[in-house]
Amino acid sequence: MAGTVVEDHSGVPLASAEVRISRSGAAGLAADLETNAAGRFRAPDLAGGEYHLEVTKPNYVSASLRVRQPGAATLLIRLVRCGVISGQVTDLEQHPIRGASIFAMVSEAEGKPFRPFGSQLAQVDDHGQYRLYNLPPGRYAIAVSYGASTLSVGSSGSTAVNPRVGSGVRFYPDNARPQFFSISGGEDFRGVDFTIAPAALFSVSGRVEPPESKGEFWLALASPEQPALAVAVTIAKTDGQFQFEGIPPGSYHLFASGPAEGWGRGALLGAEPFFGRMHVDVGGQNVENISVAVQKGRSAAFILRAASSSAGACPPSTRLTLQPLEDWAAMLKRSVEVTFAKEQIVDNLPPAVYHVAVSQLGACYTLSDNVIDLSHETAPGPIEILVAPAGSIHGRLTRSAAQASEYAVVLLAADGPDDKQAIQIAFPDAESRFQFAGLRSGRYRIAARPVEERARWSADPGQMFEIDVPGGAPTELEIPAPPAKDNP
Repeated sequence: MAGTVVEDHSGVPLASAEVRISRSGAAGLAADLETNAAGRFRAPDLAGGEYHLEVTKPNYVSASLRVRQPGAATLLIRLVRCGVISGQVTDLEQHPIRGASIFAMVSEAEGKPFRPFGSQLAQVDDHGQYRLYNLPPGRYAIAVSYGASTLSVGSSGSTAVNPRVGSGVRFYPDNARPQFFSISGGEDFRGVDFTIAPAALFSVSGRVEPPESKGEFWLALASPEQPALAVAVTIAKTDGQFQFEGIPPGSYHLFASGPAEGWGRGALLGAEPFFGRMHVDVGGQNVENISVAVQKGRSAAFILRAASSSAGACPPSTRLTLQPLEDWAAMLKRSVEVTFAKEQIVDNLPPAVYHVAVSQLGACYTLSDNVIDLSHETAPGPIEILVAPAGSIHGRLTRSAAQASEYAVVLLAADGPDDKQAIQIAFPDAESRFQFAGLRSGRYRIAARPVEERARWSADPGQMFEIDVPGGAPTELEIPAPPAKDNP
């Protein structure tokens, strides 16, 4: 087997790319290679059969592909370079907003809020500049969190804000209509600048009413529409008194949690925390004398169940992780070991909205995107999480007068997983059929691309088909093979 590794958008050969080759059904690696200065690699004396290739290089998205008959294969493998978005954050007088944080938030389904995880983060420097890099293909909205943000307060312990701009969260170019940046590989968007204009700013003050617990309570204000990034954070005094400064008008969730035993990316809570949440409207005047009642955390029961008899191949025990979808300015992520069909109780949970993920499942995945809302009273029974073997795609190319061997089918994740996934490549057989196996359930983008020197593997996300792949069963799919002239 031999081949050349090139950069997808430019065709430039890539030196020092790692090529790991394994034979299907066999343990270990058949070859572990590195491309030379011309981007070439060669693995001689491979026996016949099907082989899996993983090609990696820093600042590029890994490529994963399967090849039959390696002795006759001369491959052209394209690696997609990650994108970059940069700019500055200033006030109207061009003074830098130091300490602000920039997030590249993955586009979710229309109408759903952005999620706080699976996003890229950059800090604004002393000159007001930022640079988001290592962005894999996808569509991103860019948001700046400034003032007394969770990261700022968590890193310094200070809730002081710039009196000219206060605290807030701003999407580019505005919160009402965020702009999405499409990255297919190698894009470098510059001049994505934020100007934080002065506005009417108010204070929100009151007292946390803990039952018997004493200590520092952390409080956060977050927009109900986009709760992943808190608009402002403050820390109550030991008597429970608190005050937010520099708050723009709007409707907010107010979250309280404590007592804190330390902080990092938010408050680190003690063994028996208390929590409170309420709604606050900030209009044309300061909001005063709020009483925030806090209570002990709630308990929720979870149980993993196999969606079908075929899920017996899943491991008997695994790890369940609760990731908050709201920014409480506290470290609320929880992970517990769970066993199939055995109820697992998780204590000391805030009344928050969570995403439930299950890991260490081997070749199995949860069947759906599990979001639970504990802001209301929990259900009397356990929360059921269905697990099934990995999903797959069984597909066929249509509408092509060319040979199927002249195309590659490209698959990439579309829903912002926690870890950057490889771009997967499948080569159709003589009957124009192709297959992807071992897929986690979720949304994907897929497209057929010509196998030729000038045709990119990674198309603009808007030009790819978006599909949902469930776990436990194959997804049957037909996609058109575009003419070569449509693929400059």
